[in-house]
Amino acid sequence: MSYRNLRKLLLALGFLVVFVYAAYTGADLPKNGQYVDRLSGKAVPIDPSVTFEYGKPIQIAYVVDGDTAQLINGEYVRYIGIDTPEEFDPRKPEQCYAKEAAAENRKLVQGQYVVIQKEITERDKYGRILGYLYLSDGTFVNKKLVEDGFAFAYPYKPDTAKADEFAAAEVAAKEAKHGLWSVCTTYRLSGGREQTNDLGR
Repeated sequence: MSYRNLRKLLLALGFLVVFVYAAYTGADLPKNGQYVDRLSGKAVPIDPSVTFEYGKPIQIAYVVDGDTAQLINGEYVRYIGIDTPEEFDPRKPEQCYAKEAAAENRKLVQGQYVVIQKEITERDKYGRILGYLYLSDGTFVNKKLVEDGFAFAYPYKPDTAKADEFAAAEVAAKEAKHGLWSVCTTYRLSGGREQTNDLGR
């Protein structure tokens, strides 16, 4: 398969994800190549002609949740090494601090230019770009979300070069009772992944 055809396929899969996401969340579907950000009411243009490259600045068009965002070209990026409470997973109830994590991610990156650095794996099984995000002022987005108590450290092999750095940030956030550590009950799944309690429990 040629690169062009592969890119078209990935974009089509991306829009399918958006449709499913919108069905569960009530988010506005793209109209005439745009989203409408429900918080600001502003139109967010999507330009598939923009080419993504690791290490080069690209604009974040839309924040999906605490650890996932959509790039200006319509592709999605999943922040590696961290995990935030789930807000829109149709398989389970909304988790404690999910909305706050999404809002913080939105405040940090929506509309901003970021540089995405890869480690080993370039895409996950859903076709999302995987990477570490840096703002133009040097802010390391993945780590900041953990430091401020909006995300857990979540090492996932083979992309674990920054696992110790994220783990230390989580310990500091927990000790200082930042963010979710001040209001949520947390527990660890059998595979080691941390979760917050479902809302209402």
